Order: sequence, then structure tokens, then C-alpha cells
Amino acid sequence: MSLRMLVLLLAILPAFAADPLNGFDTFVQSAMQHLQVPGAAVGVMVDGKVVLAKGYGVRGVNERKPVTPATLFATGSITKSFTATALASLVAEGKLDWDKPVREYLAWFRLYDPHASDLITVRDMLTHRSGLPRYDAMRFLVRFPTEDLIRRLRYLPPSRSFREAWQYNNLMYVVAGYTGAQLAGTSYEDLVIQRVFRPLGMTRSTMAVKETQKTDDYALPHLLRDGGPVEVPFYDYQSYGIGPNGAVNSTVEDLLRYLAFHLDGEERVLPRRQLDELHKPVLATGQGNTTYALGWNIDYRGGHHRIAHGGAITGFTASAMLYPGKRLAIIVLNNLGSTLPNLVAEELSDRFLGIQGPDRLAQLRAARPHRPSPPVAVPNTRPTLELAAYAGTYTHPALGDVRVETNGSGLKAVFSAATLALRHHHFDTFQTDEGLARFTLDEQGRAARLYLPIESAMPPLEFIRR
Repeated sequence: MSLRMLVLLLAILPAFAADPLNGFDTFVQSAMQHLQVPGAAVGVMVDGKVVLAKGYGVRGVNERKPVTPATLFATGSITKSFTATALASLVAEGKLDWDKPVREYLAWFRLYDPHASDLITVRDMLTHRSGLPRYDAMRFLVRFPTEDLIRRLRYLPPSRSFREAWQYNNLMYVVAGYTGAQLAGTSYEDLVIQRVFRPLGMTRSTMAVKETQKTDDYALPHLLRDGGPVEVPFYDYQSYGIGPNGAVNSTVEDLLRYLAFHLDGEERVLPRRQLDELHKPVLATGQGNTTYALGWNIDYRGGHHRIAHGGAITGFTASAMLYPGKRLAIIVLNNLGSTLPNLVAEELSDRFLGIQGPDRLAQLRAARPHRPSPPVAVPNTRPTLELAAYAGTYTHPALGDVRVETNGSGLKAVFSAATLALRHHHFDTFQTDEGLARFTLDEQGRAARLYLPIESAMPPLEFIRR
């Protein structure tokens, strides 16, 4: 190659070819501004060396304290890999077998499908092949003690056959984490603290919001409302009887230690054999070339093997990516329900892998929000009964009681943890934020049943009036 051609080639290569972080601060600040993200934290490790650990923006829009590399954020479903890691330590000790039925450890455990009840294993639960769709209403509408919540799962019908397909389900992680805690004779939270946090030196990380709020550096959750980010209450996992699906709160500094463990191993935490088991693909997700392992998505980016997972919970999103062949680890956290973490993590991936990726800022600017069309109502109708006649207590064996009350010109459905507005749609059908709910009448013309759209993959669940 002539010198002239080499000069021309260097001129057209991306500016970050020599320095992957060249211009990165400007990129992330522009993305935050466009998405209205108050604060973010980003970490990158290459060959065991931290090359970036930095905070951007503010912890909260009111007090406006700066984000630091030590700022605590909720990680959401990145927790799933922590749950799997803690359980793997029990497997290494011979206390748990990935492939034995869970009922060998919890004799009372049942699912709606008796075949699944008899056969489902911890591996099945951690790889989302139980046959159940998400049923995330159990995580937001109602509060039950963990064992009570698990006992109620038998009343949730599956949408697919057992082991037929990958269907993301947080509730199965609750069962798996609870099983491990029972075998270890401790709480789920302490299981992760003792077997993951402490051996890895994750001294800032917590398993509960109340512990996070005792520290001097934590981000506050935000949602976009009325055109801007607004501080909202923390989602408190323990009050809902759950946690193994998403309760870890951490910092980029601590999470880089955790990701280094997944790249290089750490015998104090796990034998290498069990660490490799966590990363072994089990089931195709049906989303591109992605498969699911134990708490991780496995795929390829630009021909590079990738181990990754995202996280989202009220007011926070997160993204973790590992490229074992390049010994590259990336973590991005933010304090808004936004797409920023995955967008930034993919940008960093391309920069460090030398991939010519898209102009993500241009894509952001060109994107238009998707607004689904509302269901069409029959015009000029009214409910069969006066609104007060629909009021009462309705019950479902999994979700328990819901009180229907009048609410101005409509109704509301009051659960133990949340309230759903019911706005008249047509006849005895009412609109909720999740879809259409409807009442049916008995032979005497009284409201007898309420069908609520609890899970998008299933028909509305039947609540019977008491």
C-alpha cells in the first residue's frame, strides 16, 4: 500500500479507531439531552483494566447533585444473573441440582399445568421455559408475602406448553431465588450478599431500596411526565414479596468488578465449571440469533461473542455487555425509564470492537414515538346499570381481591398496591391503561363478574363478585 493510500484510509476511518473514547462524552451528553435523562453512569473495562468509570448529569432533578462512579442505581433484571450466580454456588456445594424438579426442594409447589408442576426445574425457571407469559401484574398490583405469592402461581394459566418456547417471566425467578434461600437457610437478599457481593468486594451494592437510601450517593427514579423528567417513588421489591428478578442496586465501580468475575472467574465465588454453566446457551429466544443462558442473553455482534442483559424498573434502566473474546465489559446505568443504556452500550461496543455502526444520534433525532390506536367504541352507548351498581369486591385466586368503586364519571379498580382507572368505553366495557375490561351480569341483572386485561398474552382474567 502506498503512503498516499494509507493517508487516505486513515482520513476516512472513524475518529475513534485509534481512541475508542474520542468524542464519547459529547455523544452520551447529546443522547441524554435528547432523551431527557437526568443522570447516567458508564463503565468500561478492557483486559482487566478500567478505562472508563464516569458519572454524567444529576442524581435527581430537584436537588441536582452530580452522578459519580459510586452513585447507586437500581439495575432491574441484571439481577437475574446475580440470582443465577448465587444458585450456582449452591450447585457447586451439592445442595442444589439445576435439573432436578423444584418439587424435590419445595414439596408444596404447584403450577396450573400439572405436567409442569411435576417436572419444572431451576434451569427451566432461569431460562424462561415454564409456559407462563410475564404476568407482571403480580409485581405491581398486589402485595403478598413471598411464599403466599408463589402458592398463588398455580392459578395463572399458561399461554404455551411447558418447555415449548421462551417466554420471559419474572415470577419464575422469584421461585428459583426463594428455593435457593430455603436450601441455604437464609433470605434471598443475604444469599446474594454473602455469596456474590462480599467475595467480589462490591461494598457499595445493596439488595433493598431502604438500604440504598441510607447511603450518601444514590440516584432517584424518574419518569417522563408533562414533557419532562419527574422524580417518582422507588419500587420496593421486598414489599411485593419478590426480588430475585430485579432487586440489586449497584454502581459502575462495583458492577465492573462483577463483570470482571464473569470474564475471568473467581474461585472464591464459583468453580470455573459452574461459571461456564451460567453462560451456556439453553433456549433460542426467537429474537434474531439470541439464545438464553442462566440469567444472560447470548448472541454475536459483528462476529464477536456477546453475553448481555438489560434491566428496567420504575424510573431506572440499565445495560450490561460482555465480549469474552476481547475481554471487554461495558455497564451503563441511568435514572429514567429510557432507552439510553442499550443505545450507549451498543455505541461503546462498536467503538471498542472497531465496528462501523450507525449514526445513533441521527437515528434518535429522526425517531417518531409510536402511539397505538385506541380501540374503537360503539358510539352513543351507556352502561347497563348505574355506576354504583358495579361497585363491590371481586376476587381472583391468584391476584386476590379488587374493590370496584365509583370514580366521578367512571369507576376504579383498587388492588392492594395500585389502582386502575376504568373509563366507560361502550355498554358494560370500560377502558383501562392496559386494555378493555368488561362486566357481565347474572340472571337477576346484577354485576357478577369482572374481566380485567392483566396479561397481554392472555384473555382477560375473571374476577368473581363476592
